[in-house]
Amino acid sequence: MNKRLDDFIKRIFKNRTHDESARESLRIFLYEKVEDLKDQGYSEEEATEKTIKDFGDPEEVYLPDLENERSPNLNREKKRTKNALLFSFLSSLLIIAIIMIINFVFFPEIGPWSIIAALGVLFWPLSLLYKLLNKKGE
Repeated sequence: MNKRLDDFIKRIFKNRTHDESARESLRIFLYEKVEDLKDQGYSEEEATEKTIKDFGDPEEVYLPDLENERSPNLNREKKRTKNALLFSFLSSLLIIAIIMIINFVFFPEIGPWSIIAALGVLFWPLSLLYKLLNKKGE
């Protein structure tokens, strides 16, 4: 075991969310590189130093978070939900306006029955709003 190499790997994964297999794969890769350099005549310390130097600064190593790999799909889903919410809201307003016109122009003697229909139509955008707010929590 190489303490310096293990510390380097810990620094790479310090503020990143990866599963243990990603960490183990990188550890195997770096240890193999150290062994290859030792076979070429480098001492253990020199091989470790060269491996770390060749790999780069742990803060600048690009390792995408596994959680963020699904982020584009999640963002696309949120955008679709926002668009659906806007469409449902505008469509609901249009449907409610048509119902109210029918109610008050053609059937004024029956009374304001369009209010009940309007409440029913409002469940459409409310359900999409609920879905959008749940997506924000993810």
